[in-house]
Amino acid sequence: MKGGENLLLALIDQRVLSAISGLKGVYRAGVIATSPLTVQPRALTEDGKKQTAVRNVGQLDFASFIKGAEARPLKLGDEVLVAVVSDGTSTFQKGKDYRADPYRANSIDSSIVLGVIK
Repeated sequence: MKGGENLLLALIDQRVLSAISGLKGVYRAGVIATSPLTVQPRALTEDGKKQTAVRNVGQLDFASFIKGAEARPLKLGDEVLVAVVSDGTSTFQKGKDYRADPYRANSIDSSIVLGVIK
């Protein structure tokens, strides 16, 4: 150990980096199942392996964006853009207010498909 070197600061930096490196906002994925909607993130882990697939993913109502037409359903192999809700939505019920779970903040389980990437 070098004289005067503060190892605590290095440890704190490492812990902060470790904590924030797993946060996802938006990620690319492929649809691998439609019922329940399951996506496979395209980014590989540091050792080159596939990440765990995400099941029961939410989906925007694409048909509400199109007047006088019907949106095509997602199909296997679609390349999609997925967002992670930062609140942790384990207690969410449609149309109701919910209590955010601070221990599930930025959980990949709170993923919602935003659309298909062309």
